[in-house]
Amino acid sequence: MKIVENTKTNLEITITFPSQENIIIIPRLVISGLLSTQKITLEEIENIKLIVSEAINLLIDMNKQNHITTKFNLEDEDQKILLKINISTKISEYILQNFSKNGLTIHILTYLCSKFLVKETENSIELIIEKEIKKIE
Repeated sequence: MKIVENTKTNLEITITFPSQENIIIIPRLVISGLLSTQKITLEEIENIKLIVSEAINLLIDMNKQNHITTKFNLEDEDQKILLKINISTKISEYILQNFSKNGLTIHILTYLCSKFLVKETENSIELIIEKEIKKIE
């Protein structure tokens, strides 16, 4: 795990973990801990944990021993927090088939996020997620 903190209240955390379903708890705990220090509702934290879980599930390859890299970037602004999440792994036929079967999951992610993009290169696939979170007073 790598943590980088900037002076303008930005925080970036990058973790890499095996592509296994039972490991999804790790990035969920990281984002939950990170967000628990912010002035946001518990409902928002639960929504973001759901986003992280569902997005990572799209990239889990049961047939290979790949790794998934997840980068969380938290930008603290006056009235809101901008959370950027990048999740990437090596591309495989299994993952591409998984995408075609999970239209509802992609629809839910698109609904819950301010931005949800899938970027595919020759060797990798990356999910780019942004979520604007209103602060509570």
